[in-house]
Amino acid sequence: MTDSSRIIRAGDERLIVSPKTLIVEDEPDLLETCVRLLRQVGHSCLMARSGREAIALIDAEHPDLVVTDLRLPTINGLAVTRHACQASPPVPVVLITGYTSTEAKQEAQAAGALVFLPKPFTAAEFMGAVNRALGISSA
Repeated sequence: MTDSSRIIRAGDERLIVSPKTLIVEDEPDLLETCVRLLRQVGHSCLMARSGREAIALIDAEHPDLVVTDLRLPTINGLAVTRHACQASPPVPVVLITGYTSTEAKQEAQAAGALVFLPKPFTAAEFMGAVNRALGISSA
């Protein structure tokens, strides 16, 4: 949990009201679309265009969620996922990719990704994946 996040309690459940989310995507249009969708629902967004940049931001900014592409320059999304999951505290990860083989999905799960989201996806699918990773149930 970051200092910039607000938490409310509903019974025994905690809900992050304004999460800090790191989006890691080397396609500028998709990066901007993800940021726009997340900001519309109150997320504070960090952006990275490479795996190396993402790992540095995870260490420096301690996001509440990482959304990363599988194929990235310098360091791939699996390495970003492993790094996020080994952070203290661990950071949940949504891994997005155009490479939707069974092997890619298994590698994502083995690396610790909570949600594997194939491209292309709709805004609703993206937000559903984000909410699942944050443990927010949709009503």
